[in-house]
Amino acid sequence: MQPFSSRSAGAISVGEILFFFVLLLFLIIVCVWPILTWRIHHFSTWAPDAVHSYPVRDHSGGTVYLSPVLGKFYVSLPWLWGALLAGTVLTGLLGTRPPVGQK
Repeated sequence: MQPFSSRSAGAISVGEILFFFVLLLFLIIVCVWPILTWRIHHFSTWAPDAVHSYPVRDHSGGTVYLSPVLGKFYVSLPWLWGALLAGTVLTGLLGTRPPVGQK
């Protein structure tokens, strides 16, 4: 017979809250990335101007120019995606340990 945990059935731990928060951020990035890449030409120009000064390589091999804030966000998406994926996995592993004294 398994002993009951001292934690109540409805309680959620800090690790679980952290996991769901990181998972939510990851899902937001996963959903925003395709939309942003699809709509990049709407926000870009083919030649630099006062507002669009950040160069980004286009999928066809050319260069388009975005505003610096949008360009830096767009370029950081692969790193952000990878970091949030790793964070989701790591925070998911936090809750898999049995409590001290149980096996």
